Amino acid sequence: QDRPAERHTASNGRRPSAMEPQSFGHHGGGGGSARQPDMAVRSPAVHGEEAVYALYYTVRGMATFLKRPHLWVKVICPMLVTLVSTIVSLSVLFGMGLRPQAHLFEMLHWPGWICWMMAVICVLVEVSLINLIILLVLFGCVQSQIMRSVLEEKGILAELARENGGEVMEQYCYKDVSHSIGFLLLRLPLLILTLPLNAIPVVGQIAWVLLNGWIYAWELESEFLVMLDRRFKCSHQFWFVKGHFGAFATFGAAAMGLELIPFVGPWVFFATNACGAALLAERFYLEKKSQHPNNEQPPATAPDGQE
Repeated sequence: QDRPAERHTASNGRRPSAMEPQSFGHHGGGGGSARQPDMAVRSPAVHGEEAVYALYYTVRGMATFLKRPHLWVKVICPMLVTLVSTIVSLSVLFGMGLRPQAHLFEMLHWPGWICWMMAVICVLVEVSLINLIILLVLFGCVQSQIMRSVLEEKGILAELARENGGEVMEQYCYKDVSHSIGFLLLRLPLLILTLPLNAIPVVGQIAWVLLNGWIYAWELESEFLVMLDRRFKCSHQFWFVKGHFGAFATFGAAAMGLELIPFVGPWVFFATNACGAALLAERFYLEKKSQHPNNEQPPATAPDGQE
């Protein structure tokens, strides 16, 4: 259930309920360690717990978006652009790409009906991939705006500004641009190189979103990690992602799977995933508050001086 500024941390002495954002990986002590909590070694059970809650946030993000009509206008332009790209892509690929792909499956000596069914699936995945690339290149800023709006409404940005002396920590302009280009250069080749996995029914699609999803979730949370812990460098952010890999992999895979749904994916789930990412960011913030109630923590660094 959405509610403003969930500031119930360990410092107030109340234990959160089962469905409230609890601290990731809050199992055991570990006092005296020189490393930050997010860099500590975590058990598979902790990563599994993170995965469950991250999956829950993809669903809760839908409700968050639907209850905020002022966010709906932000998806009008992406909706119009992807509508055109979907119609054009479907026309071209079904007209020129369906038969050749069916023949490729026939070369594997598969039954004819399976070959044509797999060819149709491949065309639909290719159309979704085209829309995904368009959203990534042209409308990534829209997701950032939606995410910031939710965080501001829930009071997280105000808390971060108060802790930072009155302003929210922002990424330097040149680093923000370089990170955006870096994610683009990393995600696009990986999306294309792993595309043949979709030829394997069900298992291939699951493997594809898992391989690509964690980077998508990282990209969504990248700006917030700067606000949260001054993680300006990709190396610093990577160690945070690694420490919460269960959350990033599950949330990213589920988010990508939803966005691959024709029409509805780029129109609705593109925005609801941004809301879900904001809820996941809120959870990271509450974890930090519970571990460092007085905001006393070392600056973010990679372990053993790695950069």
